[in-house]
Amino acid sequence: QFGSHLWPSQLFAMGSGCMKAKADSPDTSNDARMARQLQKQEERAARASGSGRPQPASQARTNDWGSAGQGRQLGSSSQDGGDGANLTPEERRQRALEAAEKRQNSMHGVSTEKVQELRLRQQKEEILGKLAEHYARQKLDMPMGLNAASVEQLKQHWENVRKDVGASVVLNNQS
Repeated sequence: QFGSHLWPSQLFAMGSGCMKAKADSPDTSNDARMARQLQKQEERAARASGSGRPQPASQARTNDWGSAGQGRQLGSSSQDGGDGANLTPEERRQRALEAAEKRQNSMHGVSTEKVQELRLRQQKEEILGKLAEHYARQKLDMPMGLNAASVEQLKQHWENVRKDVGASVVLNNQS
């Protein structure tokens, strides 16, 4: 359908242009032979210099991962007094929390004061978001001074709101 309005001689002329482009492409018939030859030269040079080049699979040492030992648990260090196997689950949770806080409090190239300020701002925005969502569900206006409140005040207000919602749910289910 594409070339239906062209004469056969015109189709041949179009096809012959494609053949010419292919004839101009570089000859790649010797590439594989050249690659094998270069690989052999590199292997000979590596053997002669005694470099630590990987050996063929037949000569390679096999690893027995079953005898490798227990290894180390993530988050433990030599200053912990060992592998931390004698810690209670609560102590492990506490150490994980301390490690997470340490990671949060350290940003590359930012002072610790700025990091604390950013964390407090983020916490404040999260709590304000929760409160805004809560008041929107209840179809109530958010109190005016919440944006000016501190993070601790917002946390306390959020806990009070959550308690009030829990109590109202219980009261509604009883009636």
